Amino acid sequence: MAFDSTNKGYQALIFGASGITGWALLRECLTYPSPNTFERVIGLTNRPLDEKDAFLPTESGRWELYAGMDLSRGVDVAKEKLRGIEGIEGVTHVYFASYTAHRSDYQELKRANVEILENAVLAVEALCPKLQFWTLQTGGKAYGVEFLPNVPYNPPHVESAPRAPEPYASNIFYYAQYDVMQRLSRSKPWTFCEIRPDAIIGFVPNNNAMNLAQGLGLFLAMYRDVEGEGAEVAYPGNEEGWRAMRTDTSQDILARFHVYASMHPEEVRERAFNVADGEAVSWAQVWPGICSYFGLEGVGPSSAGGKAAGVEWLKSRQPQWGEWVRKNGLKEGALEGTSWEFVSALTESATFDRQYDLSRIREVGFQEKVDTVMGYHLAFDRMRRAKIIP
Repeated sequence: MAFDSTNKGYQALIFGASGITGWALLRECLTYPSPNTFERVIGLTNRPLDEKDAFLPTESGRWELYAGMDLSRGVDVAKEKLRGIEGIEGVTHVYFASYTAHRSDYQELKRANVEILENAVLAVEALCPKLQFWTLQTGGKAYGVEFLPNVPYNPPHVESAPRAPEPYASNIFYYAQYDVMQRLSRSKPWTFCEIRPDAIIGFVPNNNAMNLAQGLGLFLAMYRDVEGEGAEVAYPGNEEGWRAMRTDTSQDILARFHVYASMHPEEVRERAFNVADGEAVSWAQVWPGICSYFGLEGVGPSSAGGKAAGVEWLKSRQPQWGEWVRKNGLKEGALEGTSWEFVSALTESATFDRQYDLSRIREVGFQEKVDTVMGYHLAFDRMRRAKIIP
């Protein structure tokens, strides 16, 4: 079914607008699938994000940012925050990309993230009578990746695969979030779908600890500075990780599918969708291209020659971080604010295939693709403009 992008008074509300998905949604809602899709785009953040530092087009005049939306404080507080936004009753489409309780145990992670979702839904329902659609972003943990080898795991992953068995299912908060959405939307005039990216590749103007592109960009930029242009930079993992297949998800592709899905409610209602750039790739296929952005030669793990690589190399130079940032006139705090544990997990510890099957999004008409290496390069371009890397 073709979507009529002529403005129908649609208004977008984005929870988690300062994050890697939410920021991309702010951008894409202004132009995708056309500049006329939304007459207003409202971004909600917990942490402050000044509009002048948001790296968003100022000429459109259609996007707004509101900080201080702490969904953990309850429904009434969320309602009060929303009431402070003039015209909030006009919201038609909600994109939920909020996440909390990072580093908590499984049960606290589930409690906290189910709570913020339910608080958001109840607050929006109370104040936004025109609500039509809600997207819920989850991810690859829905396939039980954290509990290998104790759960069935058969990539390429398809959305119709059964949930992980107990006791593991009770520790995957995405399942509980989906169940909440199904319960709250029952017999309502609005509906929802679940969106599952693989590792998200992108940029945020504020620091985002769990950001692979930011971590790699900082490492490779400093490596180029220390080792020189043309230096070989070895993939930091082992041969298994070098060959393992995956499907990275560029933030722009991800944001566009959020919008696309929300405009096709009958086709996507209560369904889950894998989202990724296109064909499955390995580090062996993309590492050289990623490194080439910085004038470096990316080589495989067997070429390391015993030299420190990746996060280990970067941490060995931690005493020089401050001077490197000052010398290059960069934004402070990015190196310290990056989760190097997260970067290491995705570049060194992920030694198994985890690629997605993308048949379902193609079947509902979403055909957009992007070259995976180009997705990293776009993130690096944006990081340069924001003075995160030189």
